[in-house]
Amino acid sequence: MNLAYHKKYNNLNMKDYVYNVLKDNIMNLTIKPRTILRKKEIAKEFNVSRTPIREAFVKLKEEGLIDVYPQRGTFVSYIDLNKVQEAKFMREALETKIVKLACDIFPEEKIFDLETNLKVQEMSLHQNNYMKLYEYDNEFHKMLFEGCNMGNIWTAIEQISSHLNRMRMLSLSADFNRSDVIEDHQKIITAIKNRDSENALKTMNSHISRIKFDQEKLKKDYPDYFKM
Repeated sequence: MNLAYHKKYNNLNMKDYVYNVLKDNIMNLTIKPRTILRKKEIAKEFNVSRTPIREAFVKLKEEGLIDVYPQRGTFVSYIDLNKVQEAKFMREALETKIVKLACDIFPEEKIFDLETNLKVQEMSLHQNNYMKLYEYDNEFHKMLFEGCNMGNIWTAIEQISSHLNRMRMLSLSADFNRSDVIEDHQKIITAIKNRDSENALKTMNSHISRIKFDQEKLKKDYPDYFKM
């Protein structure tokens, strides 16, 4: 297998290391939907016994990222559009609330952090690095919640967003709306700085609504990635 590794996992125990590396590679679509995952091959890749592989598979199955079929094998799951819709519904309900709240209570000093994050997004766009763009896009939304002392809510959103996030990664890799995403983020920052909840809410609604447009186009262009 041609896996991408990340040094941030180097200090983890082997079970967690294998799980995180496999999850990252599924989430960033290095391992595509319906790829068969063979324990023997993965154990050789990591130079470990099959025990941490089995334990990683249990967690990935719980998160809906792999499907296990007795006598047939273990496969990376399709992107499930029903689960995409669930996550979109949750994000729409909570992110519109949080951006409105941010216009009231977001600390001035943390606005600089949002602006710094946006600069890195722009650099990632210019470098055509969609994985970094995805990473800092996610971080931007996380910072909105943390700046309002609602970080645990973002954690809850992330827990049900694995299928949505894979679709977002596919969208960015296909160069859908990359510059529009950054433009939306700039408008959100401006609205928070101006304490303009009306425009903040309008922009966030528009921002999240892109998911539906992307979904329809991606289904057409990448049918092999989706559960129909």
